Amino acid sequence: MYNICKLCGYEGEMKVKSIVNGNNILLCPNCTLEFMYPQTSDEELNKIYSGKNYPTCSFDNGAEENPITLMKRKTFNNVLKKILPYCNYGNLLDIGCSSGLLLEEAKLLGFEPYGIEISEYASSIAKKRIGSDRIYNGTLETSNFNKNFFNVITMIDVIEHVRNPIETLKYAKNILNSTGGGYILITTPNTDSFSRKIMGSKWHHYNSEHLFYFNLQSIKKICSIVGFEIIHYSSLIKIMRLDYICNQLNRSSNNISKLISLFRYVPIIGKMRFPILTGDFIVILKIL
Repeated sequence: MYNICKLCGYEGEMKVKSIVNGNNILLCPNCTLEFMYPQTSDEELNKIYSGKNYPTCSFDNGAEENPITLMKRKTFNNVLKKILPYCNYGNLLDIGCSSGLLLEEAKLLGFEPYGIEISEYASSIAKKRIGSDRIYNGTLETSNFNKNFFNVITMIDVIEHVRNPIETLKYAKNILNSTGGGYILITTPNTDSFSRKIMGSKWHHYNSEHLFYFNLQSIKKICSIVGFEIIHYSSLIKIMRLDYICNQLNRSSNNISKLISLFRYVPIIGKMRFPILTGDFIVILKIL
């Protein structure tokens, strides 16, 4: 299919890697970015993000801890520890903070937590946890944080959701401390991952709200455009229960999800927590 890459500007034929609800996932042969064309409409995305059943907040009502909340906390704590060798203090902004679990972990590690969340429901829970003056219900582009205000910005499973990743990183760079640091920690699905290779077009990360898909090569390209250097890159390990894994895999119909789901009904195994390579990577960027 003929198209123009949203990252490197390449014009020409592109391979269709998958089709999600009638929308094509295209692969740029130049920079290896994968992107949805056409993108899911604003109306459809609003339906996805506004409901209480959206996966990032359906498990958490803010009232009490539950097994999935504890699972998420452990993953967030492990992710945040990746930034500590480079920065272990100051203001931290979590873009797409959901109900604020990562921000609570950041506070325990010594950071001053702030968050941005597009879901009104999830942000209301985050405000109870972190404080209404620390959470902004909206997008990064409509927020009014001061320049040079943040030492660290985290984007956990976020950059694949935004309309224009280049512009989003430019906005983020503008509010980062530009003297003596300024870091962005990103996690996102990896198109070079083992899970992507074995699941192909049925990869569980291919869904309507994911508009872009990256690997190390395409992340390097976006860094060269915006003005960051990569100081850390590794596969992301998430702490997950088997029943939660099955729920996530069931969003995409494939034989692997059907096989794993057989074990969810074994009481002991279904509730155990495992370190899992989910097909994502973690990358830390520093302002040049």
